Amino acid sequence: MARNPRETSKSRFYHILIQGNAQSDIFQDKSDKEKLLEIVKRVLDDNLISLYAYCIMNNHGHFIIQEQSEDISNVMKRINVAYAVYYNKKYDSRGQVFYDRFKSEAIEDHKKLLQMIRFVHNNPVKSGYVNRQCDYPWSSYNEYLKDSREKFINQDTILMLFSSQRKEALKKFIVYMVEETGEIFLDLEESVERSVVLEIDKYLKKNHIDLNQLGYKENIAHRNKVILLARNMGGFSIRRIAELLNLNRGTVYKVIAGSRENNDRRE
Repeated sequence: MARNPRETSKSRFYHILIQGNAQSDIFQDKSDKEKLLEIVKRVLDDNLISLYAYCIMNNHGHFIIQEQSEDISNVMKRINVAYAVYYNKKYDSRGQVFYDRFKSEAIEDHKKLLQMIRFVHNNPVKSGYVNRQCDYPWSSYNEYLKDSREKFINQDTILMLFSSQRKEALKKFIVYMVEETGEIFLDLEESVERSVVLEIDKYLKKNHIDLNQLGYKENIAHRNKVILLARNMGGFSIRRIAELLNLNRGTVYKVIAGSRENNDRRE
C-alpha cells in the first residue's frame, strides 16, 4: 500500500512522534532514555534541527522541532537508525525497533506551537505516571525553568511568546502549561486506541473472559494486566482506561500507582 505524502510545514515546525514496534517498550530504563537524548544532541550540534520540546515515555517519544539544514525525514532516519543499533546490541535482539516510519504534524502558527508543547509536556500526567509535569524527568518541562548557558532546547524562542521579560514569561508559561484542555494532536490517540482495543479483545478471548467480568474477584490478575496493557500501549489517562475497561477510576489508579512504585524500586 502506498504511503500518504508527509504534510509539509511552511514554517518548518513539526510535532514528531516515534513509537515502539507493536507498541513495545523501547525505552526500558534510564540509560535508554539517556541514549536517545544523546543521539538527539548530536543532531542538534550539527545544526540539522532546533528542538523546542520533548517527552520520552516507555514506548514512544514526542518532539517539537524546527528544520534547519536538513529535511526531517533524513534527520529522523539518522536518529532512529542510531537508536535501533544501540537497542538491538544492548538487548541482543534483531528486527524492527520502531513502528513503521515516524509520524509528523505540521505547525503553522504560534498558537498551535504552544498548544503542542503543552500537549507533549502533559503526556506523563495524562498517562498516570506523575501528578505534575515537573515530576517527570524525561521531558523538557523542567529545562524551561532553568536559566542555563548550555541549553538543550531552544527555550528563549518560546518564552518570548509570553513576555520579553524572562521572569514574567516563566510565570505565564507555567500557568499555560497546566491549563485543562481536550487537545489531541496527530492521529496517535485514535490509531493507538484501535490497537489497544484489539489487543485487549485478543487477550480477553484467549483467557475466555468478557469485558464486564474484569471486575470479578477471580479475574483480578487479568484485570491488572489489562490495565497496564492499556497504559503501556496507549499512554491513556486513568479516566480513559476506566472508560475503556468499564472499571472504577480508583481501581485503575491503584494498579498504575503500584506498578510505578515497583518500577522505581527496580531503578
